[in-house]
Amino acid sequence: TPDAAPDAAAADWIGTTRDVPSFTIEALPAEAFEALLLVTAELGEVEDDDPPYELRTLLAAPLACWCQLDVVPDAGASTVGVSIAPVDGEPLPRLTDVRNAYIDALNRLDWSRL
Repeated sequence: TPDAAPDAAAADWIGTTRDVPSFTIEALPAEAFEALLLVTAELGEVEDDDPPYELRTLLAAPLACWCQLDVVPDAGASTVGVSIAPVDGEPLPRLTDVRNAYIDALNRLDWSRL
């Protein structure tokens, strides 16, 4: 569903796609945010962060896009909303591919070290 959301470099994104809520992490927001920071290093780079609730990233190919993750406390866990927007000249990846990349990376993470 197209919607407006902020990005790291401008007041708003044009053509943003949002999935809210997208997935749940069974961890409190601070721990979920730390895990998202770690997996973002694998998927791209952090452009802006506001712990523990908002993370803006620039994902690398093949998922090249701006990505914003919004972490919301949810009964002892954290719900994550995902918004994506195109990078200049790059086709927008499917939002499900971005979400699944984060979920796969989170599932490979050693949670005992957080």
